[in-house]
This record gives sequence, structure tokens and C-alpha cells, in this order.
Amino acid sequence: MLKRVTIFAVIQEILIFFIMLTFYWQISLLYYINVSFIVAAIVFLVGLLLYVMQSGFFDLIHSGMRKVLRRMKREDENEFANVPLSELMHVGYVSLLLSSLAVLATSFIALAFYYY
Repeated sequence: MLKRVTIFAVIQEILIFFIMLTFYWQISLLYYINVSFIVAAIVFLVGLLLYVMQSGFFDLIHSGMRKVLRRMKREDENEFANVPLSELMHVGYVSLLLSSLAVLATSFIALAFYYY
């Protein structure tokens, strides 16, 4: 698990530097703070969305939409017709959450260096 968190954090850091060089054409501490906060927040929100989807919160909405769409298209039931969304989602969200928190921590550490 620590290996996946480290890999995701390194990927986020590479993405941060790529975005900095693409949009700002330079690397500075202020740009790093801004971009790393945005990237970490987006990855954290994706991790939270995966957590909510796996917890079963959207199962009723998903099954209702499948029934309505199946009736509108006049299709027969298939083997995935009664499978809840939480069982279809098998993506690990913990490593995404922890890696985004690590990148967010580096953003706050850089912010402390910037102001002091």
C-alpha cells in the first residue's frame, strides 16, 4: 500500500511540474504552491467520490436509472442488470486519498517556507 501511495504521489508531483512548465514557463515556489494545491484537491475529491460510490450511496439511483433506460430501449435483462454499482466499482480509493494528502502536506510546507 505504501508503494502505491508513493507512486501516486510521484505521479502527482510530475503532473504538478508539467503543469507549471506548461502554463507558467518557469518553476517558482508560489506557482508550485498554487498548482500542487489544485492537483491535490482534485485527486482528493476523486478519491472521495470513489469512496462514496463504493459505500453504496448511489446503488438505488444506479439501479433505478438502469431499469428506466432498459424499459425505454425495450431491452431484456442481462447478467449485470441487478448488480449494484458498489459491487461494480473495485478501485482502491485509500491510496488516492493518502497520496493527495501527502501532496497537500507538501503544499502547506512550501506555503510555510514562502511566508517565513
